[in-house]
This record gives sequence, structure tokens and C-alpha cells, in this order.
Amino acid sequence: MDYENILYLILEYLAGGALGLASAGLACHFGTRSAERLPGESMMPQCLFCMRPLEWHEAFPFFGWLLRKNARALPCPCGDRKGLWLLPLTEFIGFLMGMTVVALTGWDVSIIPLCLGIGLLPAIASIDLAFGIIPDTLNGMLAALGLIWIMTGDGDLFMALINSAGLLLFGILLAVGYSKLRGRDMLGMGDVKFFAAAGLWLPIELIPWFFVTAGVSGAAIGVIWQLKGGDKEFPFAPALCLSLAACVFYALY
Repeated sequence: MDYENILYLILEYLAGGALGLASAGLACHFGTRSAERLPGESMMPQCLFCMRPLEWHEAFPFFGWLLRKNARALPCPCGDRKGLWLLPLTEFIGFLMGMTVVALTGWDVSIIPLCLGIGLLPAIASIDLAFGIIPDTLNGMLAALGLIWIMTGDGDLFMALINSAGLLLFGILLAVGYSKLRGRDMLGMGDVKFFAAAGLWLPIELIPWFFVTAGVSGAAIGVIWQLKGGDKEFPFAPALCLSLAACVFYALY
């Protein structure tokens, strides 16, 4: 492989990674605001500690951290809190996932919604970890990007809608029935809506594996959550996001 081809390959990987990073970073900023804001308040991102609205460069993915004073301390925008690792980690994972898409499929304009959609997953997981909720806006964006990916590629839109409806119904039955059986909420409506969005990304043959992987990883996360002193109810979105990413990457491979 000559120098020019190597350069193009690097640029393609960086393009996919940049899309995943941007999606993860912006979704984390706006999704966090959606999760913690009170009714009637602005949806624009702000510092969680001093409530100051973020400047555009502070909300900019990745560079919003690098441009802050003492950036290695991972401070909040106002600098009052340090060690806030969740956002940069989310952006870094989004970057790696975007590059993984390019590694599996090669670069093409048609994979843009795929890179953006896969970048939402670490943001959804981190917000659920921090706030115990999956914002409807992020579930909606995940579903919309799934539809765009199907319609711009050679996917079967009708089958994808059937998958989505089936997973939504299964999620509702699981949330209502399992919660009634256990006597407490075992699955939130945000998780149920995530099921519906995930159905647009999954081939029907991978749906059983999606649930198996989510169950196994969810059990592992639950054990860690309890060991860390967490509540009895632990966030399920990290397991769902990990399972969906694994199934999508397997389908691409």
C-alpha cells in the first residue's frame, strides 16, 4: 500500500471517528440538559454546578474540554468541580465506535447515519448512569438515524418497522408483567422506547442475541453496581447500548 492510500485510509478512519465523537459529545451535552432540567427551563446545555449556560466552545465535542483551564483535571465549565471523567470518556468511546464502523464497512457517504447513530449509544449509557433516565430525544434520534440508514442503504424498511413494533410490544409486556411479578419497577419506559429504536437497527435473526447479551451484561453491571454501593434499581441502558453495539458490529462484519 503506497503513501497516498495510507493517507486516505487514515482520513477515512478519522472521518468515521469524528462523526461518532461529535454525536456522542453533543448528545451527552443536550441529553444531560434534557434529563436534569425542570419544566419551562431552557434546553440549552449549562454547567450542572453553577447553572451558567455553556459557551459554544465549551459544548464543542472534545475541544470543549481541551480549551478549559487545567484541562487535564477534567473540570466543569466553571472550574468548581474536578475529575468529571464521564463526558470525555463518552466522547472517546464514540470516537472509537465511529472508527470501528469504518473498519468494518469501509468509508462511504451512506455510513454517516450509522456513525452518528452508533455514537449516540455511549451518550445514552452515560446519561442513564448519571441520572437514571434515557431522554426521549435521544431515543427519537436513535430511531430517526436508524430509519435514515435503512432508507439510504439497501435495508428492508417494512421488516425494520415490524422489528421495532415487536420489540416495543415485548418491552411493554416485560415492563408491566415483570414489574408486577417482582412488586417494583424493573424496566423503565425509557428502556422500552429504546427497544423500539433498537428494532430499526437489528436484523430479525439477531434480536434473540440482543436480549441474551443485554441480560448477561446487565447482570454483570448489576453486580458491580451493588458492590459500589448503588441502589437496588440499577441503570439498564449501559447493558442495552453495549448489546446493540455488539449486534450492529456483528451484522456489519
